[in-house]
Amino acid sequence: MLDFIIYLFGFIVVSIGFVTFFGAPYVPTLKKQVADITKIYPLNEFDVFVDVGSGDGIVLRAAADKGAHAVGYELGPWLWVISKYLCRKYPNITIYFGSFWRKDLPPNTTVVYTFLNGKYMPKLERKLQAHVDEHGKKISFITYGFQIESRVEKKTQGPMYLYEFKPE
Repeated sequence: MLDFIIYLFGFIVVSIGFVTFFGAPYVPTLKKQVADITKIYPLNEFDVFVDVGSGDGIVLRAAADKGAHAVGYELGPWLWVISKYLCRKYPNITIYFGSFWRKDLPPNTTVVYTFLNGKYMPKLERKLQAHVDEHGKKISFITYGFQIESRVEKKTQGPMYLYEFKPE
């Protein structure tokens, strides 16, 4: 029995830890940080809010509570299951399991949020700009803790930075 518990624990740790190779490790978002997100960008029912690396879904639920359609992408299988369960009562939340890098944003996306390792920010910046150019409408981008070095933020709130992407 002890062997089973050790193997199960090891499997869980490895399955959660492997996502750090694609973005950032899971770090629970605190209620104060969720409040900073909704202060830096006042969400409403016209917004399509995308959370890249949605974790346990707390940010998705906050966006949905403001009336936005919330879309999450989660690479960690355990976190995906947890977030699906915690968000089950929200008809305006959709959570995809898999790599955001291989998915397209919904065409009507208005806001993107992420807590992503800084080394991936240039790649995400290119992806967001390509989306904006393809669809011809701006996107607001909120990042927790990491700035985009090639852009000037529109606004800051605590550790949150707000950027605006416009078609070129």
